[in-house]
Amino acid sequence: MPRILTLLALLALGLAALAGCGRSKPTNYYLLESGMPPVTADDLPPATLRVAMVEVPSYLNRNNIVSRVAGETRLILAEFHLWAEPVSNGVRRVVEETLTPPLLEAGVTVLPTGTANGGDYVLLIDVQRLDGNFNEKAVLESRWTLLDKKEAPLADGIFAAEEMVGGNDYNVLVAAESRLVRRMGDYLAEKLPPLLKRR
Repeated sequence: MPRILTLLALLALGLAALAGCGRSKPTNYYLLESGMPPVTADDLPPATLRVAMVEVPSYLNRNNIVSRVAGETRLILAEFHLWAEPVSNGVRRVVEETLTPPLLEAGVTVLPTGTANGGDYVLLIDVQRLDGNFNEKAVLESRWTLLDKKEAPLADGIFAAEEMVGGNDYNVLVAAESRLVRRMGDYLAEKLPPLLKRR
């Protein structure tokens, strides 16, 4: 009888160990953030700008957060650190949030996400690169084009910037990438109002 109890105890320990091995690490989900406070306005200007769906390269068109190996072209796709929304949606949302206050002051309403058509002006953003190295830097490279309502180009340009990544942690990497997208929004907030006033 004691031998059976010993065998049952060993079996129970083995099953517990197997159950522990079968448990995977928890998956973490991240969002790009603008850090902008909510905006309120009693009256919205009649002129409107729509930020079109943002284009991203295929290596970013996935849930995994992408980082680079320092000094190499090799990419790392995080297994347990994922975007909570497509990167293109996050970039578009942060740019809209960043543009809204200055464009309201310039007499232009930024249309909400989900507006697929329309707008007196349309802003196209094509992200060429958005990734980073832990303990080094994050990089954003993009092209932008401003169109009128007939889709005639009014202006275009390139935005490129770097932000330091002060750690070996995905929260720190995403924070640096968020700052980069916010900086692109701030840059566009300076460039667009004079272009819109010319029309």
